[in-house]
Amino acid sequence: MQLQQINDEGQALESGLEVFVSIPIYSGEYLAYGSSFLLQTIADTSDYASPAADYAMGVIGNAPATTTGVWYRYHTEGTSYPSVTAPSTSTNMLTMLGVNDDSIPSHSGMYQKLSGLLVGWEYEVTINFHYTTNVGTVSFSTFYYPNQNLTDPFQTEVVTQELPSSQARFTFIAKSTNDIVFFDYSTTEESSSCFISSIEIKEQNDYLISVVADIPRAGLSKVLRRKYNETIPLDEGETKE
Repeated sequence: MQLQQINDEGQALESGLEVFVSIPIYSGEYLAYGSSFLLQTIADTSDYASPAADYAMGVIGNAPATTTGVWYRYHTEGTSYPSVTAPSTSTNMLTMLGVNDDSIPSHSGMYQKLSGLLVGWEYEVTINFHYTTNVGTVSFSTFYYPNQNLTDPFQTEVVTQELPSSQARFTFIAKSTNDIVFFDYSTTEESSSCFISSIEIKEQNDYLISVVADIPRAGLSKVLRRKYNETIPLDEGETKE
């Protein structure tokens, strides 16, 4: 015979039956000047031209993000990668340019030092694009300084989103209260560009909600709850053959 999992009172009769389900909710905003770009958003911000083969580490090492909530810019210049123009902003748009020379891509992008992060918590990054047919790759990673060491930054794994696309979503686990978020653009085309309308970073919180179970024979819906009495009456559990 079939074992009935819940009784008419919505009590779980089978071991291991979940009475709550976890729902992830993303809230808060941890990125400054990301939801609405203007001409002056990055007009006076620092711009570093990186000649290094490890361009990202070269940027953070030579032009660290010392102030929270401020955009910093970078672009490659000449030596290891092709030269490209630094990112710029206009009304409701962040533009990052890319070139490719003999299959070697340039790199340009933005980075910002966050504040108020909770170490070990998950955060979601959402990038919204002005959709075009332009081809390229948007990369995301974070930098942090372990043990308050401000001279040797660590970089997390780089994750990517291929363009064209209307949106990209990434997640990261905070390694410090002041992780640095690092956005990069490159392309396989001779020349291309990436147009971003907004970037958001929100904190993930998990909320537990009760499971509601349908009981067809009673024509009811019940909020599932645990049955603490291990004795299950025959008319509510497994019946004899």
